[in-house]
Amino acid sequence: MKLHLDRQATLNALLAQEDTDGSRTITIEDTGPKHFVVKDRHGQMLDVKGTYQLANLLQELWLSEDGTLDSDLITQKPLARIDHLIRHHYWKTLTRRIDEAGLLATLADEKRTSKKQYLYVPEDDPDSLAFYQRITAPHPDIDVLTVPRTLTPAYLESIEDRPGLLALKIDPDTHQPVPYVVPGGRFNEMYGWDSYFIGLGLIAHDQYELARGMLENMAYQIRHYGRMLNANRSYYLSRSQPPFYTPYLRAFLDAYGDRVPLAWIREHLGIAIDEYENVWMNPQTHLTSTGLSRYYGEGRGRPKETEPGHFDFELKKYADRHGLDVREFERRYDSGEIVEPELDNWFVHDRSMRESGLDTTTRFDGVCASLACVDLNSILYRVETDLAALTDLYMAGEFTWRGASYPSGHWRAQAEKRRQLMKTFLWNEADGTWYDWNIDTQRQQPFVSASNLMPLWAGAATPEEARRAVASQLPQLLKSGGIASTGPIDKHNQPGPERQWDAPYGWAPHQIMIWEGLRRYGYDAQAQQAAFAWLRMLVRAAVEYNGLITEKFNVEKQSHKVDAEYGNVGARFEYVPAGGFGWTNTSFLLGLGYLSDAQKAELDALAG
Repeated sequence: MKLHLDRQATLNALLAQEDTDGSRTITIEDTGPKHFVVKDRHGQMLDVKGTYQLANLLQELWLSEDGTLDSDLITQKPLARIDHLIRHHYWKTLTRRIDEAGLLATLADEKRTSKKQYLYVPEDDPDSLAFYQRITAPHPDIDVLTVPRTLTPAYLESIEDRPGLLALKIDPDTHQPVPYVVPGGRFNEMYGWDSYFIGLGLIAHDQYELARGMLENMAYQIRHYGRMLNANRSYYLSRSQPPFYTPYLRAFLDAYGDRVPLAWIREHLGIAIDEYENVWMNPQTHLTSTGLSRYYGEGRGRPKETEPGHFDFELKKYADRHGLDVREFERRYDSGEIVEPELDNWFVHDRSMRESGLDTTTRFDGVCASLACVDLNSILYRVETDLAALTDLYMAGEFTWRGASYPSGHWRAQAEKRRQLMKTFLWNEADGTWYDWNIDTQRQQPFVSASNLMPLWAGAATPEEARRAVASQLPQLLKSGGIASTGPIDKHNQPGPERQWDAPYGWAPHQIMIWEGLRRYGYDAQAQQAAFAWLRMLVRAAVEYNGLITEKFNVEKQSHKVDAEYGNVGARFEYVPAGGFGWTNTSFLLGLGYLSDAQKAELDALAG
């Protein structure tokens, strides 16, 4: 039934009656009568009952431009409703363009502010430089600066007081910037590993242009900035994030390989090789003496994108030694007036932890750069096997790039070499799992983590290893709301701030990869159990809290109410969730594929 309403009058009446806490949302915490009668201009009436339907009404009123409502969207069952919002609203809300219309929005950055705004463009992309000089000409408070091809420590230090956005690809046909999708909330930049999981959701919804644009922008970063960046801000130029560019390329080609020319595939294969060799197999930074790789965030001192006070717990130890308050010590340390090699080294590990994407976790605290990690080497095994498969499929088994030959056999040999090294250094026979290897102490670091199951996602486990890892790790990680990031953390032995990538918190990327890994090795029942636990928590939150979808959850309490470190992006909004959260949106879409019809019906029944 189509309803034609006085939009503003209905919205005001609904909020006045049902939004008792003044949040401009309708949740289970509101104490209104939970019953609202909609009357349209033609005398039609609709009874709207319960938190869920009232919230749907509020969302549709807010989204409607002329007051026309479809009653089916108000009574829509939760699974269809969430899918509808992601497909028709959330991806659009999360899309950004560094063009004339979107310039000011994309430059906005809650993490760093300065008197002027800065836009950085690669010096070896003169067409982009000319474009951005033109569109910023009417804005005297915006400076366009160039990024040199070779990034030296001196250059990175020279721009620390001029934080800005890094330009991405301009389409050579349309001469307009290629759009990208941000994670959500306060973020206006494109993040490294988020983009892979967001891309999987875009592919699931057949958003071809956006999915391709994300991949184009990832490739642009590797080509012009040397790596797929933590995010396209100037203070991220010194570090990457987990290398999902190649897995994304394969996922994209699996879906759309017949829609792109062979020359395009060839170029992206070459860029994948550049990233693999120049970043992750670089012995000066990421390749360790074991033959396995590590995370290694370059740069010096305190990561400058963090909020004021973020490091106070650690800095206070050193401030006390110098008889200074924390702010004064921080100022003198940042300026180089105070030299603390021990603290310098601690920040090497902290920046490396941020490159891992797991910022922050007790697992990596003060040690990350010393670890050949299970997760990173699992991803690189997947990169190598994906490159082999793509070379076979599109290049007839032979590929030449920059004068060097890369047959598919080369990549299979690299993958097998890595698998054997993972067996030698990371596999723990007694515990039946993989652990990170500390290259300084020459021993494993036993730590129960969701990352311990990533060799299954990568296909790097033997059937027996998979069996033992599932038996040893899954019971410690799977909670009533899904997979926790780690096993329980003993706060008596781990003082300091609560870490958002520790238990009891769970995140979408771990869910997605562990589901896929379990299914790959035939553990379909366990994959279904884990997916159902996560989706039940997500759907309940959406039903009870006005459609809410956040970046992370407390999987023990099955709650979105998380205050660890940075709070919970996506938890605060008015009327309609502001895009949900990218990879959590994807986890909902992909998780449905693991559920039975009965489980889906149970989730729909959460609406009452």
